Amino acid sequence: MAVLLPALFNLQPEFVGRDRAELISIGSVIDSYHRRYPKGVKLINRRPWRTLHVWGSGFMSSTGQPVWPQKLVFHAVRGPLSAEKLGQPGLATGDPALLLPRIWPKPATISNAVAIVPHFITNRHFRAKYASSLPRHWKIVDLLDDPKKITHAIAESDMVISNSLHGLIVADAYGVPSVRIEGDRRIKGDGFKYRDYEAFRGDSWHILNFEDVLAQPGNPTPADARQPDTDRLESLLASFPF
Repeated sequence: MAVLLPALFNLQPEFVGRDRAELISIGSVIDSYHRRYPKGVKLINRRPWRTLHVWGSGFMSSTGQPVWPQKLVFHAVRGPLSAEKLGQPGLATGDPALLLPRIWPKPATISNAVAIVPHFITNRHFRAKYASSLPRHWKIVDLLDDPKKITHAIAESDMVISNSLHGLIVADAYGVPSVRIEGDRRIKGDGFKYRDYEAFRGDSWHILNFEDVLAQPGNPTPADARQPDTDRLESLLASFPF
């Protein structure tokens, strides 16, 4: 959101604590307060006079609850499963990262490279284990790098291999075919966030083991990219609350 808000809405975000926030957006964060405080909101933290707007977020897990110190107002969620959990099936859906091509167009030249996008929490382990054995034209993308650099690396590639949901979403945004690989126990959640986005995109990934992909690097058949149509993106934009 640090790049989308200024570019799309001429707003400069200020990052604050949970109980002071006015907007939550990209990521599986609707239930993040509940995950941190599963017993509920502490009396000292309650802010029922404040409003927290939700735009394009989703749930991390199927058991997560939309519990926050503030009053929640939902404008859009990541996918239809999040909308169903909230009992609001008519909400606009879509991850705001799908809007990235509106600020950074797809590169005119494709690099013919394969972009591997490990979840940020597994990136160091992934590099240590695989970096020296990758095919020459495969590159590892670090999700803690500069957002524009990350986006360009994905957008210019021939194929994306990722266990990060946003690696897969950005691939869709730029029309790049993708392969989903298995995560590990360090990646939180029960898979709900993937199912939620898959319900939005209208297709699911077959989950592959990266060891198998590496053993036959010419073999993985990527899922076709599912770029959302203009109407869905305009609906997401129009639902922005500020």
